[in-house]
Amino acid sequence: MKSLSILLLLCISFSAFPADHNILAYGAKADGKTISTKAIQAAVNKCSAEHGGRVIVPAGVFMSGTIVLKNDVELYLAEGAEIKGSANNKDYPQPQSADGKKATWALIVALDVHHIAITGRGTINGNGAAPAFQLGDDTAPGYTGIRPNIITMVNCKDIEILNIRLRNSPHWMQTYFRCENLHIKGIHIYNHANLNNDGIDIDSKNVLIEDCVIDSDDDGICLKSDDDTVPCENVTIRNCIIASNCGAIKFGTSSHSGFRNVNISNITIHKASQDLFRHWQQKVQFVDQPITAIAGISIENVDGGKTDNITIDNVFMEDVQTPIFIKLGNRGATKSKDPASFNPGHLRNVTISNVTAVSHSKITSSITGFPGFDVENVILKNIRITTPGKGTAAEAEAPLPENETAYPEARMFGVTLPSSGLYVRHAKGIVLQNITLQTLNVDARPQIIMDDVKDAQISLLNIEQTQISNAVINLVNSKNILWLNPNVIPSSHPLLTVDGAKSSGITVTGLKRSAGKVKVSATVPDGAVSVD
Repeated sequence: MKSLSILLLLCISFSAFPADHNILAYGAKADGKTISTKAIQAAVNKCSAEHGGRVIVPAGVFMSGTIVLKNDVELYLAEGAEIKGSANNKDYPQPQSADGKKATWALIVALDVHHIAITGRGTINGNGAAPAFQLGDDTAPGYTGIRPNIITMVNCKDIEILNIRLRNSPHWMQTYFRCENLHIKGIHIYNHANLNNDGIDIDSKNVLIEDCVIDSDDDGICLKSDDDTVPCENVTIRNCIIASNCGAIKFGTSSHSGFRNVNISNITIHKASQDLFRHWQQKVQFVDQPITAIAGISIENVDGGKTDNITIDNVFMEDVQTPIFIKLGNRGATKSKDPASFNPGHLRNVTISNVTAVSHSKITSSITGFPGFDVENVILKNIRITTPGKGTAAEAEAPLPENETAYPEARMFGVTLPSSGLYVRHAKGIVLQNITLQTLNVDARPQIIMDDVKDAQISLLNIEQTQISNAVINLVNSKNILWLNPNVIPSSHPLLTVDGAKSSGITVTGLKRSAGKVKVSATVPDGAVSVD
């Protein structure tokens, strides 16, 4: 009797373990032609109803439309398995979450569920090059097409996306909106079948992205903030390789609530493997190689959000037009019912360190707010930026438009900036520490311009240029600026120029007074500049 009781207990225990559900048993066909949506969905439904487990996709190509993941289901793609998206957009009904909001069409959808995963060594292919999906840019006026993502998840918790290969989405590769506890690890993304081909889009909290390889036409890893009340927050991104034709690491452009507590480290950025749509060298003047990313690091707060506590460390980037682009803007006012009282929020407490970058345009790295609204407390340290140079005196003197409501990207100010290394305007609390700016060719622009900047400190600034033909730093209407121990090779040109009637509290230490090293315009008040 005791033996029978033990046997029954073991049977009950084993029956409680999650089961595997092979989609072949539900009628799926691995012929690359038959639409197997119903069979795969039946396996998912059964798996969830039986307290969860794995839905197994074995080796072979399975055509499918939208698959809806359910609670406690792991979609496992075996080695050699491929789910390939149907080329008929009628196979992608628009999902709707429990709160009544419609979500983006997708091949794999999860709404309001928990404990879900997509794992394995197989591939999910969005079939994005199919003629039915070649509908142009979704930002174009009048765009009404249906182009599904590969993955859309909304209001989900406890998600794992591990090791799979994602290829050729008709639209974004994957998007996670208002999700919590998301772990993406070891995935390989190749996304060059269409426009708007982002790699990973995150608008969630408690997120870890690690050990991923991304090659995308559009943005690589893009943090978004579409909800007016819930920020994108508590995000860690580490140990990733990103190739992109647009923004490799990007915050925005959607930035309604903003971004908080984001830590990014150990990232390699380079050009995408191909460029089927962008052709920046043909479209953007002064881009000096055929394939480039628009920017390596872009932090954009332009829709009223509050962006705070961003740390980025140990980044190597090449093949970028602009290494670093930080922008507080006022685009949200253009969509507000009361533009005059629209609050643009804030962008502050950003630290970027240990970066090596090689750029390929005249569009300098920049940190900019707009009049009356400063970017605050940005630290750049241990940064080395190599630029092509060839800037002209006319470019150095050309006025730069504010353009505060424009689409935020590095070239929103034009195809050149008036400085060759870094441009800072409408900012407070800027620290530049151990910055090396190398210019490969003679450049008539100052290496650094600060315009309407308060409370800045510059130390260990190194300039590597065969011939300095302009000031190293130009300060315009800036206050409380401290430059410690300049170590620039003397030249016939001043190291520092100061302009503007609002300039005050500018101090250079460790520089013996010498004719021509500091040039102060007649508009600057007496006593505004001191040199030790």
